[in-house]
Amino acid sequence: MRAVVLVLALVALAFGAAAASAAAPAAASAVAPQFSLSDIEGELMCPTCQSRLDLSHSPAADRIRRFVEEKRRQGWSKEQVKDALVADFGPAVLAAPPAAGFGLVAWLVPGVGILVGVMLILSAGVLWRRRAQATVARPSRGRAADVDARIDEALRRLDDDDR
Repeated sequence: MRAVVLVLALVALAFGAAAASAAAPAAASAVAPQFSLSDIEGELMCPTCQSRLDLSHSPAADRIRRFVEEKRRQGWSKEQVKDALVADFGPAVLAAPPAAGFGLVAWLVPGVGILVGVMLILSAGVLWRRRAQATVARPSRGRAADVDARIDEALRRLDDDDR
């Protein structure tokens, strides 16, 4: 009995999900915009002047702004708009490189560089500290004893001269 109820619940859930996905395109035109133009402008580059879209005043930047605004009003997501612009202009239209393929290197190199730098600084600090402690912990007894012996000899000569 429980198995039948479970199967019926799964079937109802599957039909509900299918109905919701079929209704999604019709509802997309009535959906409020998901982002503002200022949200996406800093993430896009002008193909003409190679500066960020929010800093560019070229005709190409104006055309991209109109395209973004049109698609935004149609209910497109920010990612859909970016994908369409990449299809038209190539990946150079994105201000940040994609976090996949060769673009992943651009995201990883700074982090790895910082970690290596921190490790080098810590290693150098540990080495300097060990050297300082080693110098204080073990003074060279051979030289000190030799110097002490010469001082004692000089003092004896002085005492002998005074007599």
